[in-house]
Amino acid sequence: MKRLVLLIILFFYLVNCISQNKDIYGAVYYKYRPNENGVLNSNKTKYDVKDLVKGLNEYTADVIFKMEFFNKTSIFTVGDAMDNDINLKGSSIANKLVSKGSYYCDLVKDIQLRKVGGEEFLIKTQPSKIKWMLTQETKNINNFKCYKAITKVTNKNFSGEHTFEIIAWYTLEIPIPFGPKQFNSLPGLILELKDTHNTFYAEKIELYPKEKIIIKPFKGDIISEEKYNEKIEENLRGFLKK
Repeated sequence: MKRLVLLIILFFYLVNCISQNKDIYGAVYYKYRPNENGVLNSNKTKYDVKDLVKGLNEYTADVIFKMEFFNKTSIFTVGDAMDNDINLKGSSIANKLVSKGSYYCDLVKDIQLRKVGGEEFLIKTQPSKIKWMLTQETKNINNFKCYKAITKVTNKNFSGEHTFEIIAWYTLEIPIPFGPKQFNSLPGLILELKDTHNTFYAEKIELYPKEKIIIKPFKGDIISEEKYNEKIEENLRGFLKK
């Protein structure tokens, strides 16, 4: 009952801030797990590849991702050394192979920036181009009532183009339109996201921390989505050769 009262107070406080154009800021901490239908559970995957992925997952099992937001802007990245208990190797692997970079989003300007391989690029993508199908299906996540939303993405890799279904579970109890990676613009905060190979889930939410959050966009040159995909493949090849 006490928690319900606090949620109601929080909800109306956020709505009041939005209506009065007050700053809304905070941070959400996510962890991840490999999807059950991923590489490790596929009969078509070679055992040496499975062993490689299993080893990488062991390094990244405890890695924490952080999504910080300020009004209509957000940044999603691997947490810093304090968040990840100085697990630098696992953080580096997670950045390259799990989140596949860091993400900056500005919903007002409708622009997405990504940082890949230690270099910063301004990618020609728009958050509004992600088309969500909202459903009435619900489930409870950490005592929050969450709604299911579905979208699809097409990725290119060595074997060609592949289309994946992305499933997000968001809560209207926290009306913040952000989530992991590039997946935003839902009516509430995404508490769980099933991506192509991994599922991200929120472990901790901080609203209005003592130190005010400042979101700054990445700086870099504008490149096409095709060039971006080529860069990912180049970074992956270089990483696997080490």
